[in-house]
Parts: sequence; structure tokens; C-alpha cells
Amino acid sequence: MKRSRILYLVCLFFLGFYFFLGKWSRCAAAAEFERMNVVYSSISGASVAIWAPKEAGIYSKYGLDVNMIYVAGSQAITTVISGDAQIAQASGAAAILSRLAGSDIKLIGTTINVIPMSLVTTSDITGFQDLKGKTFGVTRFGSLTDLGLQRAISELGLDPAKDIKMIQTGGLPEILQFMQQGIIKGALISSPTLEKAKEMGFKELLNLAELKLRYPSTALVSTESFIKNRSQTLERFLRATLEGIKYAKTNPDFTIKVLGKYTRISDLKLLSSAFRTYVLGYIRDLPTVSSAEVETALEEIAARNPKARGLEPKQFYDSAPLEKLAREGFIRQLQSR
Repeated sequence: MKRSRILYLVCLFFLGFYFFLGKWSRCAAAAEFERMNVVYSSISGASVAIWAPKEAGIYSKYGLDVNMIYVAGSQAITTVISGDAQIAQASGAAAILSRLAGSDIKLIGTTINVIPMSLVTTSDITGFQDLKGKTFGVTRFGSLTDLGLQRAISELGLDPAKDIKMIQTGGLPEILQFMQQGIIKGALISSPTLEKAKEMGFKELLNLAELKLRYPSTALVSTESFIKNRSQTLERFLRATLEGIKYAKTNPDFTIKVLGKYTRISDLKLLSSAFRTYVLGYIRDLPTVSSAEVETALEEIAARNPKARGLEPKQFYDSAPLEKLAREGFIRQLQSR
């Protein structure tokens, strides 16, 4: 009896030890991952550049525990400035506006350098002159949907400051709802919401991507302090993002599922179109930033903010992190796989 009790106690000891060891190992493994909050400002194909590496486990591969947060429009930049997030995928123009206002925000990459949106209107708009006096929606003032809309209206020979009115809606899905309700007559819409809008009978009046205007429409942005003080973390993030972009482009079935998950669209036809248009057509393999892109944004901003006139574009972006990956051969190795 005494011997059985001793054996029982010994078994309990070893079970407890292995339970503790397993729990400690899990904690130690978790401790190896560096937690980051990354925000995205648009529920559209543009965000695949960061959705894909998250869903494919590529951020984890590089030792990062990335928490994705959706913050519509230019508010995504504010989230990074406040420290609630470390990196944002957002409008490059919104980042430039923020720096003009005194923040230490900088662009570190441009995942899409055209304006991949279309001016979509209700069916009663029959021509450009019908736009005069009408109300249009933007996600947030200062966002790409705002600055891009002004560009579109200018391209059509109208004055965006005088000929139209604008209200904030909060996001692209909300823009579609406002159009359905007749609150607004049009807006800039991107894929896959664009395909959905067409199916609902709304009209595509102008595709801004066809203008071939080089513009930092979708950018990766962070603060100068993060770029400087956590350079290794940023490097791992960029490595994972570049690998994720390649994975997204070469695995269409996976990427279409990711698009469906985040956009909450189940129509495979719409999702496949978004994959071809955005992922293959607009998202760049190597999201470098150029002075020409920033200069174009500054020219657009200067129309409403004179402080933007004549400024040196290079003060708004930092190309060093991506250039370092190129020098070290990472990009060449990734492209050759």
C-alpha cells in the first residue's frame, strides 16, 4: 500500500513537471515573437499587400506577431502618430498632409503608385456637366478618396472647390450605402466594391488608373522614431511583406479567399476580377518610393494647402530600409525563387 502511494506521488510529480515544462515552452516560444499593430485604411484589393503575409503566416515566419486593425481613411495615420500602431498601409497623400501639419510620419514604401479607383455615379448622371452642384462621398477628408476625387473632377474640366460638395462617409462599403440611399451622387470606388457597384447599376465615369499618373496612392508609412529605433523590426516587416506580395500573386486561390474574408464578399466572379485588377495589375513587386510620386501628391495638396508649394519631396519619405534589402541581395533572391 505504501509502495503504491509512493508510485502515485512520483507519477503526479512527473506529470506536473511536464505540464509546467510544456507551458514554459509555449510561453518562451510566444516571447520570441515581437508584437506589432498594423493598420489598413481601405477594405479593398489594395490591402492584400499586408493581408496576404498575415494570413499565410509569413509575418510569423519572420518572428512578428502582427495584429491587423482597420481604421478608415486618413485616421489610419493618426493611429500611428498616437503610438497605437507602428505601421499603416494608407494613402501616401494623407501621410504627406500629416507631416505638413508637424508629425514625424514618413513613407517607407509605395505598394500602389497609380490611383486605382474609378469615379462612379448614380445612373441619373448622364454627362460631366451633370456633376455640377452634386454631393459626393469621401471616406475621410485628406484621404485618397478625397484627393483622388478632386483630381478626377479636375480631369473632367470642373473645379472641385466650386462645382461639387463633399461629405465624409467612413469607408468604401458606407459610400455604396450612401449612393443607394441617394445621399450622394458619386464617389471614388476601388475593387472589389467597384465590380459590385457596377452590378447594382451604378456608372463608371472615369478610371483614374488609366491616367498613368504616378502617385503614392497606397503607401506603407511609419514614424521617424520607429524607423530609427526599431530598424531591425522594420526590416523583418518589410521582408515578410515583400515575400507576402509574391505569395499572393502566385497563389490565386489563396488570395481570392483572403479577399473574400476581409471584404465579406462571397461572389467568386467579383473576387477573381479584384485579384486580376489589383493584385496582378496594381500592387508592385518592389514598393519603392520615388520623388516623382511625392512631388505629384504635393502639387495636388498645394491646391488647398499653400504650405506644400516648392517643398523638397525627399523630406517626406525614407527609402533606406528597402534599399538596404536590395543591397543585401534579399530582393534578388526573392525574385529568383
